[in-house]
Amino acid sequence: MSYLQDKLKVSLENAELFVVLEIVQAPSVGEITRAGFVDGWKQTSCDATIKDQAAFVRQRVTYLSTDTNLFKKVYRYTFVAGRDKDQKALSLENAMVYWEALFSKPGWEWKSKNHDWLSCWKKFLSEKWTRSVNRDMWNMTLEFALKSSQDETLSFWSEEGAWPSVIDDFVEWCRQQGIAKSESMDVDAGI
Repeated sequence: MSYLQDKLKVSLENAELFVVLEIVQAPSVGEITRAGFVDGWKQTSCDATIKDQAAFVRQRVTYLSTDTNLFKKVYRYTFVAGRDKDQKALSLENAMVYWEALFSKPGWEWKSKNHDWLSCWKKFLSEKWTRSVNRDMWNMTLEFALKSSQDETLSFWSEEGAWPSVIDDFVEWCRQQGIAKSESMDVDAGI
């Protein structure tokens, strides 16, 4: 904690935490191994001083919201570090906290012109989902987030697609809420 907060000046309340955990390949939130720390910093070519490490983290955090590849890397690693030991899935409660941290500044904001998708997703899950979050759901949520931020009609989604059932249920829920109606649905509704 001292290293993260006092030395690197990283917030433990947002995506900054996950940037560092990915760099040092932390096996879990709150645990950093010596091997992960040394090897992780060596791979960045920034293992010299705390000041250099802090500057490197700041740079990564700055690019997190605009560099999709960096965000995907940090997002996917969050699942690994966020699981409880010996668990294959995240608890829904933890997943919600991590989504809030990752899909908000300084992370990548899950929004489009007319919708705050993160708020919709959290509301849907709190109303309709009670199970844990497995790796497939975690990863497909990211893919869905990236696509829905570009296409708020959700026209990329189809019933025949390979989306997890929770995503299918979310799309149906959105349409019931009057969110993401496609133009064809509007035309059909007027007939």
